[in-house]
Amino acid sequence: MWRTMYAAGFAHHKAFETMGPRQSVLTEEIRQWLLAGTKRGRPLEEVVKAGARRFEEFERALLTLGEESGSLEEALRLLADFYMKKHLLMQWVKKQMVYPVFTGLAACFIAPFPLLFFGHPGAYAMTAGSGVLILLSSAGGMIAAAAARYGRQPAMARARMARALTTAIEAGLTLGRAMRLAADASANPEIRAFIARIGERELSTQSIGESLSGCPHLTPEFVAIVATAERTGDFSGLAKLADLYEDGFR
Repeated sequence: MWRTMYAAGFAHHKAFETMGPRQSVLTEEIRQWLLAGTKRGRPLEEVVKAGARRFEEFERALLTLGEESGSLEEALRLLADFYMKKHLLMQWVKKQMVYPVFTGLAACFIAPFPLLFFGHPGAYAMTAGSGVLILLSSAGGMIAAAAARYGRQPAMARARMARALTTAIEAGLTLGRAMRLAADASANPEIRAFIARIGERELSTQSIGESLSGCPHLTPEFVAIVATAERTGDFSGLAKLADLYEDGFR
């Protein structure tokens, strides 16, 4: 919704006002935060950085990149695509869990049945109830773990970095700034630490391939496509590689 309104020319605060309250508690907290900050005339980058736990690291990086490079619409599209795919994954996980959870619930009531048969209804109720609570809490934990794991996958980190690097360079940002924003967008602590150790002068003067040589989680094909893109000046191949990573290519 934010991307659609931004593309239509809405000011940020007007977009947040128009979309109205969100059903998700966390999403509504973020909307209110962005609305209050932008309504006071604060730059979006400043509002997002001050949002602390409200925003993931890669969200901050992509929104900052979008503001600095004039490609906020693209940054919002990338975020929307990421969360849509994450939502679809959660739906798939839930479907896969229906049968085992149903079977487990049945077992919670059937297994302790001898307690009820021999005249211990209180013990039966306590045992069955405890089993149901444990099963449901573990099922929720599995879904939460799958959601967290989705964003941490090295392939997803590579995809985010590839898109951010392509956007930043095509927008004309300096090489050093593009590299640091792309590393932040990856949201991978090892990639960010690797880029952080490189001096500003090196990042700005040596090739991207040289800077990324030995970087954790970046595969040979990633570095090779970056090298080709630098020679040709066409970074569209890097964006296509990001599509492959998101579709399951490892």
